[in-house]
Amino acid sequence: MTTANNNTPNRFVEWLKNSAAGVFVKETQSELRKVTWPTREEAIRLTVVVLVLSAAASVVLFAADALFSWGLLQLQSLFAQ
Repeated sequence: MTTANNNTPNRFVEWLKNSAAGVFVKETQSELRKVTWPTREEAIRLTVVVLVLSAAASVVLFAADALFSWGLLQLQSLFAQ
C-alpha cells in the first residue's frame, strides 16, 4: 500500500512535466536564465528617465489640450454673439 502512495505523486509529477503547462514553465525558466538583468544603478537611472519623459509628455499634452480648449471656447463665443 505504501508503494501505491509513493507512485501516485511520481506519476503526477511526470504527467505535469510532460503537459503543456509543464513545458511552458520549463521553457520560461530557460529563457529567463538567458536574460541580462540590469544592475541596480541602471534600473534606477532608467526609471528616472522614464519618469522625466512621462512628465514632459504630460506637460505637452496638457498644454495642447488647454490650447484646443481655449480655441474652441473662443470659436463658441464668436458664433454665440
